[in-house]
Amino acid sequence: MLLLKHRKLGFWVQPGGHVEGRETPDEAAVREAREETGLEVEIVQSYLPKTDFERAEDLPQPFNVNLHPITEDHYHCDFQYLCRVTEKTEEDPEYESEDVDWFSAEELDGVEMPENARITALRALEAAD
Repeated sequence: MLLLKHRKLGFWVQPGGHVEGRETPDEAAVREAREETGLEVEIVQSYLPKTDFERAEDLPQPFNVNLHPITEDHYHCDFQYLCRVTEKTEEDPEYESEDVDWFSAEELDGVEMPENARITALRALEAAD
C-alpha cells in the first residue's frame, strides 16, 4: 500500500485531495496521486454499470467512500479507488508530503494513521491479492 506522511497532520494516509473545477472524483484521484507521490496511476476496477441516459458518463466505482468530520459543520467525503502504478513522473512529491513509502499489511500495524485509513488499506491489500 502506498502511503504518504501528511505535512500538516503528521500521520500517514493514502494520497488524496480536493476535486478541482470540471474534474470528476476519479480524475482528481489520479491527479492527486501524481502530485503527491510522483507516480502516474490508473484506476483498477472490475465493474462499471451501464446507463440508459443520453449524454451520460459512467464513472469508475470507488473501492470505498468515507465521510468524516473536520469541524462540527464541515465534513470531508473521500472517494477511495484501487490504483496501479503505470510510470514514474517528473512531479516533486516533497512539495505535497513529508514522505512517501510502500507498506505491507504486516507493516501497517506499526504505522501512525487514522484507524479508518488502516482498515481501508488492509481491505485494499486483500482485494489486490
